[in-house]
Amino acid sequence: MSTLTLGNATVGYAVEGDGTPLLLFHGTTMSRTGWDMVRPELPGSYQYVMVEFPGSGESSMPEGPIETADLVVQALAVMDHLGIERFHVAGYSLGAVAALATAAAAPARVISCTSLCGWATTDARMKFTFGLWRQLIATSPELFMRYAVADGFTAGAIAAMEPMLEAVVAMGAPTIAPGSDAQLDLDERIDLSGVLGSITSPTLIIGGEQDRWVDVSHSHALGQAIAGSRVETLPFGHLVIQEGAAAVAALLHAHVSASA
Repeated sequence: MSTLTLGNATVGYAVEGDGTPLLLFHGTTMSRTGWDMVRPELPGSYQYVMVEFPGSGESSMPEGPIETADLVVQALAVMDHLGIERFHVAGYSLGAVAALATAAAAPARVISCTSLCGWATTDARMKFTFGLWRQLIATSPELFMRYAVADGFTAGAIAAMEPMLEAVVAMGAPTIAPGSDAQLDLDERIDLSGVLGSITSPTLIIGGEQDRWVDVSHSHALGQAIAGSRVETLPFGHLVIQEGAAAVAALLHAHVSASA
């Protein structure tokens, strides 16, 4: 694990592997480990660069509201620091927003972009949901984890995990990032509608057919807004990054390989 000082902020990041450079953005409440179930499923050789959002992992707490542009600036600064000029980028949930914003801000550097459970503009239901997340986390991280498991996984996954659900909750609650409230504040304000037209790299959009937090219609809307993009849907909920890790890896690897 490494850190980079950028102004008053400390940006945490990790680099693993050698090969095709792939910048990975995690989701809200997570850290650099957010893609840990997908990465082992990816064939081929990758140099993974995992940048942590403000208040996650080794990154410092934000001094004020987080903006999408902040996430892009920090990620590009890490890539500059590592001497990586061109790269592929993929993001999950809020990380998908960051990935899309990075592709829009640095089209000459982004070889391909992948959005997993992403969206362009937060709707009223999502805003209400993110507000509920904030209240649950403030009340009890364990209570939030119970809700996340119940709503984030499909019924089949919950049935399969039933003997170990209490352990899942107990292990997950301490991992909720200290900066989650600030990240959720950003989730409530997302609006990429003005920049999607600037994305020129091949873009893969993956949505969860049973996603209760970011409805799959948002993936289809992204597909309509980003020229030449491709939309794929998987039969999972928002936690597809865990429940459908192998399927996500297969789609991501095929997209990166075709875009190289």
